[in-house]
Amino acid sequence: MEKVLVIGPFNETMRGALNRCLADDFELEFITSRDQYDRLTDADYIILRTLNLTAEDMEQMPKVKLIQRWGAGYDTVDIEAAAKKGIPVAVCYGVNSTPVSEMAMALILSVYRNVVPLTEGIQAGKWEREEYAKQSHTINGKTVGIVGIGNIGRKVAALCQAFGAQILYYDAYRLSPERENEMHVTYCPLDELWGKCDIISLHVPLLDSTNKMVNRDTIAKMKDGALLINSARAELVDLDALKEALVSGKLCGAGLDAVDQDVMASSPLAGIKNVVLTPHLGGNTADDAQQMAQRCSEQIHAISRGEKLTPPHVVNSNLL
Repeated sequence: MEKVLVIGPFNETMRGALNRCLADDFELEFITSRDQYDRLTDADYIILRTLNLTAEDMEQMPKVKLIQRWGAGYDTVDIEAAAKKGIPVAVCYGVNSTPVSEMAMALILSVYRNVVPLTEGIQAGKWEREEYAKQSHTINGKTVGIVGIGNIGRKVAALCQAFGAQILYYDAYRLSPERENEMHVTYCPLDELWGKCDIISLHVPLLDSTNKMVNRDTIAKMKDGALLINSARAELVDLDALKEALVSGKLCGAGLDAVDQDVMASSPLAGIKNVVLTPHLGGNTADDAQQMAQRCSEQIHAISRGEKLTPPHVVNSNLL
């Protein structure tokens, strides 16, 4: 029986979903750290979450036919090294767009309506209704800038429109005029978008060009009192610059689902009331785990049958 090596932190719900989808046809083994990477030698397929796979790691993978990411991102995998070994790298394209887009909306509403400080205040016996009323805002009537109009960005745009917002967007690959009209969105060059929006929501992958794309210079271009949302990658935002903007009042607030555990251990945003932080949980819900496991299973089964996966499900097909 072929072996699927499942690498990374998978909770009981995720493991149960994978077992239901794969255990009848494959042997499953779960490992949680790089210290256990000696198990790579026995694997026929890999499902990877959070941890990385380097070119050196791939030298230990003589049998692997597919590297399957649990999620949509693939910056933790050396896709060129995988291609040189003839290994396709697959993602769960589109699966997490609903939970991540809903998390982005939860962050917008939580910051705009001061949900966290109000809750903490009431629990501490305070009644700060009038104080926070003057700091609360509605999405209705605002201009929302979507940076990255992929599956998640499109859903965030639609959800914001349902609240009555106007949508500007930037993407390296502009939509067709027909698609823009259909979605009721307007393209805006990135340099201009920063200063035109009340809310900016990031939905781009981590690349050299996007690393710390939110920094002192870009924040200076933003509207006074704007709101920043990041449910993509932690590295997109310079936290020192963000902290300064939150403390000074340049930004009314920020909602970050994309945070790095090691960075957050030093509490860089401690004590700041106009920020909401979640531990990169956007794509992880009990119901989404089953859909993610099902997609992983479908793609592993396809490779096992000798079929080929195609873009956008495979991200290194042009290199193979």
